[in-house]
Amino acid sequence: MPDTVHIRHLEPGYCIATWDGVLIQIWRGPATLERTQKWQEIGRSFLSERSGTVCSSLSIVDSRSPAPSEKVRLAMATSFNALAAGMRRHIVLGDGSALRSSLVRGVGLTLSLFSSAPLRLEFPASIDEAALILAREMSPDAGGVEGLKAAVSRLRSHLDD
Repeated sequence: MPDTVHIRHLEPGYCIATWDGVLIQIWRGPATLERTQKWQEIGRSFLSERSGTVCSSLSIVDSRSPAPSEKVRLAMATSFNALAAGMRRHIVLGDGSALRSSLVRGVGLTLSLFSSAPLRLEFPASIDEAALILAREMSPDAGGVEGLKAAVSRLRSHLDD
């Protein structure tokens, strides 16, 4: 399996990358307006590059990332809306404990309320479950579930540096 992870933006506590047809963001630090805007810009560019192919979004919220402010939640809802037409799936993963997953799901449901159109967010319990959901959308040479998990692992290691 070739290393096809393309880091589009990397800063302490935040990473945006693309892999196969998946736009990946990992939040370790706080969610900010700037980071949310950057995700939307990169997402639009990614969708343009992959015009006519299936794309999905995977947002991983690390246990160290605090809940976003109301202003940032509104910006996130706008970004999800802006990318919704080109994305088959929007997956939001609360990494860590079951309590953390519940908090992330609560924020996601709030985003849906702020949204001008219905958001179809999915909240898997683990990266394994997220990878199984996305495997149906992957290209044949992407490496399947293990390919996505390896890509996310590589991105996490960049955040650790």
